[in-house]
Amino acid sequence: MSSGRKIGNWHERAAEMVDVVGSEAAQRAGERAEKYAADQTGAAAKSHDKGSERVAAKAPRPDAGGEPTLARVHVEGTTRVIGILGDPVEHTLSPRMHNAAYAALGLDFVYVPFHAPRKRLREAVHALDSLGIAGLNVTVPYKEEAAKLVERLTDTAKAIGAVNTIYRDGGKIVGDNTDAEGFHQALVANEFRVRARRVLVIGAGGSARAVLHALVKHGAADIVIANRTVAKARKLARQFAAGRGPIRVADLDILDNFDFLPSRQLVINCTPVGLKGGAFLDYSVENTPADCLHFDLAYRSGLTPFLEAARKAGRPVLDGRHMLVHQGAAAFRHFTGKKAPVEVMLRAVGL
Repeated sequence: MSSGRKIGNWHERAAEMVDVVGSEAAQRAGERAEKYAADQTGAAAKSHDKGSERVAAKAPRPDAGGEPTLARVHVEGTTRVIGILGDPVEHTLSPRMHNAAYAALGLDFVYVPFHAPRKRLREAVHALDSLGIAGLNVTVPYKEEAAKLVERLTDTAKAIGAVNTIYRDGGKIVGDNTDAEGFHQALVANEFRVRARRVLVIGAGGSARAVLHALVKHGAADIVIANRTVAKARKLARQFAAGRGPIRVADLDILDNFDFLPSRQLVINCTPVGLKGGAFLDYSVENTPADCLHFDLAYRSGLTPFLEAARKAGRPVLDGRHMLVHQGAAAFRHFTGKKAPVEVMLRAVGL
């Protein structure tokens, strides 16, 4: 089968991927989900179609163990398709949380993952025109490349230099970046304010760009980027420090610096180190203050090695699912024009 045909069978793929029955826990939570839908959309919590709003399913809710659950989603000829492009995409929790949100609000949408080979990425992005796709999210490794394929960039996407959300506006294919907002809102939701804080950012890759944008925008007082390649960190620091004073850089030895670490109030891991097994970098987490928040942008089943070390040392931790949900909520507004049911999305990913 050609790649073009794979991209083309949207509704068949949607039905195949998401017309699944959730766990018994999700079904038991149906009454609670319907009440939520009624609170949010009033008459939308009915069983009949009404314009584009339709109760598609019962929203998922994790069981007592906090595990994510699946919803039952019905796909009709009227269903609008939204997808996520990446390589790989098998790990993503985005379909789970977005489909839960559509179900809770009674929206006739479906969200599916699409494995997009690099050589067909342009075609996949322009499926918004050719196939009437309602919107797309973009994940690794295509965020920077996607920024070159859209017709217009938002100011945030321009500043970060990467796109994770694509939608149509005024006849144009628009690229936005909701990662920075998602990162910041994840902190705010967990009662952490960035302003005047002293921050250590580990890594200088693509995800660090969104983090730095948010830190600068919301007034972090002192930012240090630690990276194996200092020159790469320095280039990033110069880009995001414009107009606000210097962002300092260091090599990874600073993760074991007894004089430096006691000054940090927030440490963010923007690297994938340890996700595929093995330990995290040499890091003296016990030398950070007891209330120093450790935030890993990555997530997996259980804590990442970075967060395992922080939790063992008694430090507060956040994993990447928090950022995932809040960036997804911002994208949800672009796709549907409605406020996302964040609590439903959090439950859908096990939070």
